[in-house]
Amino acid sequence: GIGFNTFATDKPTDFPIAYQGFRPDVIVLDLQMGQSDGVELLRYLADQRAEEAIVLMSGVDQRIIDTAARLGKSLGLNIVNVLHKPIDINVLRTELGPLAEGTITLGPGGPLHEKDLERAILENHITVHYQPKIALRSGRVTGVEALVRWRQGSDELIPPDRFIPLAEKTGLIDALTQRVLETSLADARTWGEKWPELTLAVNLSPTMLSDLALPDRVASILRSYEVDPGRLILEVTESGAMESPDQTMEILARLRLKGVQLSIDDFGAGHSSLLQLYRLPYGELKIERSFVIDALDSQEAATIIHATIELGHRLGLKVVAEGVEDKLTAEWLAQLQCDVGQGNFFSAPLPSTEFLVWMDEWAGNQNPDSTHPRNSKAPDAGTVISLTA
Repeated sequence: GIGFNTFATDKPTDFPIAYQGFRPDVIVLDLQMGQSDGVELLRYLADQRAEEAIVLMSGVDQRIIDTAARLGKSLGLNIVNVLHKPIDINVLRTELGPLAEGTITLGPGGPLHEKDLERAILENHITVHYQPKIALRSGRVTGVEALVRWRQGSDELIPPDRFIPLAEKTGLIDALTQRVLETSLADARTWGEKWPELTLAVNLSPTMLSDLALPDRVASILRSYEVDPGRLILEVTESGAMESPDQTMEILARLRLKGVQLSIDDFGAGHSSLLQLYRLPYGELKIERSFVIDALDSQEAATIIHATIELGHRLGLKVVAEGVEDKLTAEWLAQLQCDVGQGNFFSAPLPSTEFLVWMDEWAGNQNPDSTHPRNSKAPDAGTVISLTA
């Protein structure tokens, strides 16, 4: 066998009882179950704050399956794979095997509390990792995105999707963002001696876009760490920018007047994308990562990316693709003239000291006779970007 104790049911009404009593590590969920459907159970699992790995399976149209998978991810569920019926048992063993062997980490469990997060901020247990952003046609590192982590104990890192909602709910998001800004700007000041044009991107919570004092606070922190405002990019999700549109316009306009750059994050994930681009002073557009991840397998995702790149360029915006996980995707995006790529193909998010080592290695792996970057940490150590006429 593949190492699982299993519990099976074909009755949706039995599923909640089985789930609460069995508490599985992996859930294999059929989207079609007679009287009910798997989408309803995805909603149930989201309400239960399920952290188990979920494998979807069905024989329905591919677009329906893809929609269900995207829904599950948007609900915060850990959708790890999609299988198509009829399913060969050997394929099932292959797909579930890594889960049984523990090679996929489901993340730390247990509830998180306000007092613990407050203590973590005060006692400097909040750390920042950096993921590089790569110019796809030259291989040059243009900047980094600062990604917050909560360090618990000596070696446990809690990912942001587990504690950012808590910070927003409890009002700790301002203190958390300030900690991220201070930490990352201190690092950016150090990098500036060697890489003066390297930009730093920091995410802004939607809850902060109603704080009229935000532009002055950001400017004050920039002065304290002696970092040029033009090196800071604040990323704003399109849905967040619409919660208080008038205040958001005022805040973002003042940030731009102070020299800070702005990026519309997760473009395509919200409902007011074109209005955002029309009304607000962005200089960069980041394509939502799910489109990029699906681009080579989904004609719809590829078409959306192509149109978004062209739209962004026509509006004078730099276009960034998040979620670049392999060489083929990087090459395809370069051929579409996407400006910048970001993703684990180039590098996973790294602590500051490891990022500096990565930067030196990346520079050392560049071919001086070519603009094609090389990356020793990539799955294939050959040419990362190849351009065609």
